[in-house]
Amino acid sequence: MSNALNLEAEEVKEMAMVDLAYQMLNQSKKPAYYRDLYKEITEMKNMSESEAMDMIAQVYTEINLDGRFICLGENLWGLKRWYLVETQEESAESGFRGKFALDDDDDFEDDEELEEEYDEIDNDRVNDVDEDDEDVDVDDDFADDEKETDEEFDEDLDDEELENEDEDEDLDM
Repeated sequence: MSNALNLEAEEVKEMAMVDLAYQMLNQSKKPAYYRDLYKEITEMKNMSESEAMDMIAQVYTEINLDGRFICLGENLWGLKRWYLVETQEESAESGFRGKFALDDDDDFEDDEELEEEYDEIDNDRVNDVDEDDEDVDVDDDFADDEKETDEEFDEDLDDEELENEDEDEDLDM
C-alpha cells in the first residue's frame, strides 16, 4: 500500500498517521469513511491489531482537530479545501439533520399562549379572602419569642461579666 502513495517504507514509518490520512485523501480525491481510512493507514504502517486499537481514538481526535479535514457526516471525512465555505456549513447541517427530526415550530409560541392564559385569570377571584377566615398575627408571636431571647441573652451577658470581674480581681492580687 505504501506504493499507492509513492512513499518508501521508511517514510511511512516516520510519517504521522494524520499526515498519512491527508496524503491518502489528497491522492484519492474523494471522501472516505474513517474506519476504512484508518485500516489503510495501519496496514501501511504494518501495525498489529492491538497497536491499531490503541491508537484509533488518538488518530480520530487528531483528524478532528486538524484544520485540513472536514467531517461530511456519518463519519465520512474529506479535505476541507475540496469544499467552499458555504458547502462546508451545509454539509455539517445536513449530517445533523439525518439523525434527528428538527422541530420547525417556534418553541416560543407555547410560552406566549401560557402568558395569555395567565393574564385571563380573574385576579379578583384569586385575591378574594373568605371573611370567615381568622387572620393570625404572626408578628405578635415572634415579638414574644424575641423578648424571651433578649432576656436570656442579657442574663448570659450578666453571668459572663461577673465571671470576667472575678478573673480581673484574681489578676490584680
